[in-house]
Amino acid sequence: MYDLHDYARMIADEARMGPYVRALEAVVKPGSVVVDVGAGTGIFSLIACRLGARRVYAIETNDLIEVGRELARENGVADRIVFFHKDAREVELPERADVIVSDLRGALPLYGEHLAIVADVRERFLKPDGVLVPARDRLMVGVVENSEVYERAVGPTRGPLELTLEAMRTRLHHAPFDEGASRPIRADDLLSTAGAWASLDYRTVNPVPVAGRVDIMVRRTGTGHGLVVWFEAVLASGEGFSAAPGPGLCYRSLFLPWPRPFPVSKGDSIAVDLWAQASGHPWGWNTSVGIAGSARQTFKQSSFLSDPSRPAARSLSVGQSAVSQSATAPR
Repeated sequence: MYDLHDYARMIADEARMGPYVRALEAVVKPGSVVVDVGAGTGIFSLIACRLGARRVYAIETNDLIEVGRELARENGVADRIVFFHKDAREVELPERADVIVSDLRGALPLYGEHLAIVADVRERFLKPDGVLVPARDRLMVGVVENSEVYERAVGPTRGPLELTLEAMRTRLHHAPFDEGASRPIRADDLLSTAGAWASLDYRTVNPVPVAGRVDIMVRRTGTGHGLVVWFEAVLASGEGFSAAPGPGLCYRSLFLPWPRPFPVSKGDSIAVDLWAQASGHPWGWNTSVGIAGSARQTFKQSSFLSDPSRPAARSLSVGQSAVSQSATAPR
């Protein structure tokens, strides 16, 4: 759960807040009813009031919603915001909303109960002609070269006193890795073009598994260490932002390691199949690299195999490689 530093960091993130403010300026009108889901310390609720909203319903499970109450009093809008310290799915409202605004994502929109909550509040709270902010997110993927992140993701090859750690590393090759803020994946770490493998339209989205396939192209020669996944947001009225690797956004990328670093050359074709539960776990990712004049190299991975409590993972042997070769032409 977020702490107060996290909320302050998100409010200070102009690359995120600027588009959200402009989107709310476009859809919140004098007299609007607004629902702020996952309100945190209430920044979107305060903005909606400043834009003329008649009533705002701020819903948050975190105890820091009390800071939101304080900020509402501080800004002279406490009489227009109704706070609910509970899960949105347990809330009943006396009226429907013109606008529902939220940001329940983690590193990616596939996170926890995000899609389930959006689907629920959309059906129960939103007017037929109401607006959702965000409107949709696109899920993006690219091949990344970053040995530091790779080694952090799969762990050291040796422990103290030259202990071997291959049983651990074999499982970590199948574990998605939130690459964190200390060494973020940079824009120039991308070896390939980016491709959209799924789109989440919040007018229709439901908490179901998400899957997709995309073909991308290697744009510079290097060593691929795995895939990086991020999202691009469309908020409202053309406003949005990209959480692509690089500085400036509070969102982080998700790194999906390959079983081993693999050299790729400019012009190589790469087919990627991804799937995940709505909650963001488990993940699966298959990567097929087409190299001119050579057999196609395929990596097949799933976070099921990182969990030894699962029957399929219990049979995973030390050093087992999820790599295969195919002589078929690139797809």
